[in-house]
Amino acid sequence: MGDVESPMSIWLVRMKNHIDKYAYGFASKNISKAKNETYTTAVIILVLLTASYGSFSVNSKAISPNADTVLYRINTSIIAMENQLWMQSIEFLRKKRTKLKRSKCYIIVDETYDSYTGKLLRKEKKNKKDLTKDEKSTLKYIHKYKPKKGDTGSFKYLVFALVYGNTRRVLRVKALKRKEKYKDFIVKTLIELKKEVQFECVLFDRGFYDGSFIEKLKKNEILFVLRARISKTMKKEYGFYKKWKCYEHFPIGNDGNGSLVLGVDYTSGKRMRWAFITNMKFDNWYKVREIYRKRWNIENIFKATDGIQLRVQTNNPTTRMFCVCLSFLLYNAWQSKQRRNKLTLLNFIMKLSENLLLFILKSVEKILFYRDRLKLNLLFWNRIIQSI
Repeated sequence: MGDVESPMSIWLVRMKNHIDKYAYGFASKNISKAKNETYTTAVIILVLLTASYGSFSVNSKAISPNADTVLYRINTSIIAMENQLWMQSIEFLRKKRTKLKRSKCYIIVDETYDSYTGKLLRKEKKNKKDLTKDEKSTLKYIHKYKPKKGDTGSFKYLVFALVYGNTRRVLRVKALKRKEKYKDFIVKTLIELKKEVQFECVLFDRGFYDGSFIEKLKKNEILFVLRARISKTMKKEYGFYKKWKCYEHFPIGNDGNGSLVLGVDYTSGKRMRWAFITNMKFDNWYKVREIYRKRWNIENIFKATDGIQLRVQTNNPTTRMFCVCLSFLLYNAWQSKQRRNKLTLLNFIMKLSENLLLFILKSVEKILFYRDRLKLNLLFWNRIIQSI
């Protein structure tokens, strides 16, 4: 006679199926099991999901378990998380290879920032000699750029995203240190992606306008469209006209050149001048601008995930990386299911949290007493309690 499955094992199977195996696998592998702890990994995941709805901190959503109980349970490293998410993406691409071949795929590479309001940068400036070893290690990840008013700095991440049809998916995330040179990392990642998916080209913003970087892309036969910084030479010697034109071998700094595409169009009724560097060929050069519009997909990803990202006050770059990756994985899960459920991202998170809590409360009697202790500030909490 076979073993009877426990209520918890049945619930775990249901949870994996409902969330998305990538998001569940990432969270469960990076949260310490700590079997002797009052709160199980499942409850910790529930609290994190709940806090993601509305982009709250753990403390503002639940008195117990609190930030210490949750964030101290994140037992991993930045490199481990980067590699884990990347391996999940490779698995996804191989699984969807046939489907992706039928779609026009684009890779978008960009940087995003996570606001920091701590005092470490000020301490470094005033009392650099007093910094501890841990503070010096943490400061390597804190950049001086301030994304929002009131910030004292930021954490910076390099993001690779895939766009196919109406679907977007984050493939890779890298936490960037100060002054880190990562252009070779981009090229290496794109070479690996070429083996897994047939993409039309890679799209870059002006921040990647660099001659040596462009030469490396061309050398490795990576098709790209990169927005160029408009220079005085472009204005005086070439000019911007309604008819889009391409100028071969345009010098980019002292160590590179590329095909320069110039033209104008009207965005929101306003005349806009555009400059691009590309190694692609077109019968009508305005198509470069049409392709580049797809780059806004990654901006939409950043905007959406910013609304569900856990807000943490910690300086710990590992905890920060965990929260950023979890928000991207929840976004991926929503993208893979949105055709069926047609929910907004926030409603998807709310529905997900509601279903997970119902599974927990119905499947594990031991957790019933958490109802009062969790004190989750959810709009649907009373409805859940009444249904069990």
